[in-house]
Amino acid sequence: MPEIKDIQVADWETEITGSKIPVVVEFWHQKCVACKEMKPIYEALPGRIGDRVKLTRMNILDSKENRRHAIKQGVRSTPTFLVYCDGRPIGAIIGIRTLNEMDAEVLALIGMSDNCLLATPLEEE
Repeated sequence: MPEIKDIQVADWETEITGSKIPVVVEFWHQKCVACKEMKPIYEALPGRIGDRVKLTRMNILDSKENRRHAIKQGVRSTPTFLVYCDGRPIGAIIGIRTLNEMDAEVLALIGMSDNCLLATPLEEE
């Protein structure tokens, strides 16, 4: 079964930009109460949709670089789940969700197929 990979800024190129499938990045930290509530929900996703997306997480308090990168990606609160396709941001899920809501929102963002490659990115041109 696929797993959730903990990443650092140094992993971004390989794990996010270089991924051949859509990627969900959870931006979180250990002091975040909502993050603790979402942890079992996010950890259940690999068994449900792990074959469709890569699931990763970045602890924004691990380093100054992680914090800066989260801000650069537009993260303003935790937990924030950003979805990337072909290295481009295509959507965000912010805050607490149920497992069914999280599952449905991620699948909706990736277009239920490889169509996410055609999605309009949230990034600035």
